[in-house]
Amino acid sequence: MTQTYFQNRWYRIYQSETVDTSVIAMRNAVMVVPVFDDGRVLMTVEYSPAFNQWVRILSSGGIEAGEDPADTANRELQEETGYKAGRLDKLATLCPFIKYLNQHLPIFLARDLQPSKLQGDEGYEIGLDYTTLDEFETLIANGQIQDSSVITALYMARAFLQQEGAGR
Repeated sequence: MTQTYFQNRWYRIYQSETVDTSVIAMRNAVMVVPVFDDGRVLMTVEYSPAFNQWVRILSSGGIEAGEDPADTANRELQEETGYKAGRLDKLATLCPFIKYLNQHLPIFLARDLQPSKLQGDEGYEIGLDYTTLDEFETLIANGQIQDSSVITALYMARAFLQQEGAGR
């Protein structure tokens, strides 16, 4: 049996069964790249307790027990941005920091966005900001987007849309 060192509602720190190191397990989650018809990407501005600052990220959140990841993506999008997707395409599943973090993160491209607000579970107001798939690299270069999963998701969304436009 694996020894657990700490556990709360967000994560568990436990001893690896095969090597002498600790591992963090988090509930599987989704991340959503919402793109409007005019090419704008809707980002959220949320507080990062880990870095004690407000950060630009993409809508994301935990998958509830028995919930389909695509349903989670649309729920989180509505809770955090006030929009729902008429179309969701799964781009990939990431495993952030795979060596020490046990979590799967399906990435979805959300399109055909329509206003629809659900009550979220954050204890703070979520801000909204926009970029485009042609301009997000500038935000990375000047430190306004730093999350590696967000950066990966933006590149994947751009590649997907370029391939789709080229007729795949």
